[in-house]
Amino acid sequence: MMIKALALVSTVILLMTLGFSVLGTTPLLVLKLVQPMDSRVIRQVFHYCYRLIAVVAIAACLGNALEDRQAVSGCAGAIAISVLALHHWILIRMDALRVTMHDGDTQAVSRFRQLHATGVFMNIALFSVAIWATSQIKL
Repeated sequence: MMIKALALVSTVILLMTLGFSVLGTTPLLVLKLVQPMDSRVIRQVFHYCYRLIAVVAIAACLGNALEDRQAVSGCAGAIAISVLALHHWILIRMDALRVTMHDGDTQAVSRFRQLHATGVFMNIALFSVAIWATSQIKL
């Protein structure tokens, strides 16, 4: 019974964190990125969202594997691995751009905005995978 609860609760929390990540990062695209604090806020939102999603996805992967839901477990594991890779890939690039973008480099601002949009689209893709995976659950 506890394993079933772990699987279901962690899967629901995974959907919630992915949904928050999509809904939390999308409105930040309207920031003009004039102040250094703007880019720092965006970076921190991605950092904490990715960390939280990774932990919850690992719990969902383990819970669903123990419950013998291979499709959901595999998707949750893929989400965890993808989020860890995205965390590394996006944040390194954001940090490199943040150094130059506030010195008047308009190219860096444009690249930072494109990187942010890429992160939002990747979050939407991961959210779609999680929704598909939960549709495979048979109670």
